[in-house]
Amino acid sequence: MSSLKLSSMLATWVMTSFFVLSLAVSTLNGGVAHAAARNFPATGELDCNGYSTVQKPVTPYLPCADLGGEYNEHYIGHDEPSTDFISSAPGSGNNVKWRIKLPKEHALPATQTFENQIAFWFSMALCDPNSFPQNPCIPDSDTNPPARFKNDPTTAGSAILELQFYPPGSAFRGCDTIHWCAAMTIDSVECTASLSCNPMCLEPVNFAFIQKDGIPTGPPGPASANISTFTPNAQTLLMNQGDTIELTLHDTPNGIINMVNDKTTGRSGFMVASAANGFQSLNVNTCAPTNFNFHPEFSTAKFGNFLPQFAGQFNIGFAVEIGHFEMADGDTDDVGCVSGPVLPGCLGEDFDFDGTSYQPDWPDGTSNNGTSLIISSDLGNGVGPISSPTGEYDYAHPYPSLMFETPVVATELLTGTCCSIPPTGATFYPFFAQSGFGAHCTFTFGNDIRAATVNDFGRDVQYGTVNFAWSPQPVLASGGVRPNPCIPHD
Repeated sequence: MSSLKLSSMLATWVMTSFFVLSLAVSTLNGGVAHAAARNFPATGELDCNGYSTVQKPVTPYLPCADLGGEYNEHYIGHDEPSTDFISSAPGSGNNVKWRIKLPKEHALPATQTFENQIAFWFSMALCDPNSFPQNPCIPDSDTNPPARFKNDPTTAGSAILELQFYPPGSAFRGCDTIHWCAAMTIDSVECTASLSCNPMCLEPVNFAFIQKDGIPTGPPGPASANISTFTPNAQTLLMNQGDTIELTLHDTPNGIINMVNDKTTGRSGFMVASAANGFQSLNVNTCAPTNFNFHPEFSTAKFGNFLPQFAGQFNIGFAVEIGHFEMADGDTDDVGCVSGPVLPGCLGEDFDFDGTSYQPDWPDGTSNNGTSLIISSDLGNGVGPISSPTGEYDYAHPYPSLMFETPVVATELLTGTCCSIPPTGATFYPFFAQSGFGAHCTFTFGNDIRAATVNDFGRDVQYGTVNFAWSPQPVLASGGVRPNPCIPHD
């Protein structure tokens, strides 16, 4: 266990700060009346957490960005350890390429990927003037005020793009029991600068699978989403286990495009977050939708160009969503239990940290688990993303710095056990590790990989301590900025 233990006095101060600042949502003037007049469908994605006061979700347990607070009398948060990449190069905030190798499963009874993680995703900060804190936003520009602290009311209105990948066999968003698939999701937050939030549409989400023809399977907008939105069709890009995948995220006149190129099979797919495709931004007072072209918020991924409303310091980064699957054990977090399609299990929040995610059943180079995701680089020089100046496509610029972070302390605060990693109840906490050097340098996630790992950054120590500098909502443990270990440094 790493040395993240706080004194009882400090823990009390943290919990007080957390719950004072995690305000209960108040209805904005006229919000309920206008929403009722609009007659929203009975199901939709006005709140990806599933707690809209006027609508039930189309699909339960949709992975969405961690707000790390308590809203509508429900805790809104989960566990998503991340690596955030930092660069001041032009285009590093809006013109990015990644290269990964997908995990490959071993036959049961080996632990399957979906038991450990319901998704992993690649992020980018986007402009949304109708999202917290309801301020104007200039696309692709570092003139947008960066966040100085959590819930900073002076920043530009923003949303988070997550290019999410779903493992085979998952009861959450898996496309089938064999293949991986992916979707573009965009989360906004309907709160004002004073943290007055609309309980009808707190965290609306746009969702669209990555498609070979670029046409969404159904309406992606939060006010229009239906069951077809979340149902793969013949054009949905399916990827084999173990395939090498190239991802490109860059702006277009019609909105940010996510391109997924399977280098192993030659198949590819894409999605554009455009008004023409049905992507929507909502009105904070009424939840009324407007079809909208989403563009990147910043030109660069320099330190401070972060989103202010989520539990992590997100812009260009990679995260793994964990803590959602466990075998039924008769305790209070056995919710959303299913019988398959591969294994029975419960899909709710793992508040007591006793599920598969918090046991040493992660990829370790043995046949007891599937293989790890591998993050490499198209350059063979620096793990992680590479960027290109806006409007250019050379992708020759690695990110010189990175941070390891986790918002698990937000859940610990809720349960009164703050703050340790692994959290109380867990026997293990997964971590990022390095394999190889130079052109062969890659990152894995989970556990040390036998005969491969050369640096595990102290395992759970890599997440550092509770980041009080990221005040006034201390719900994040951060190891701080460190050099990218895979590129030469002066």
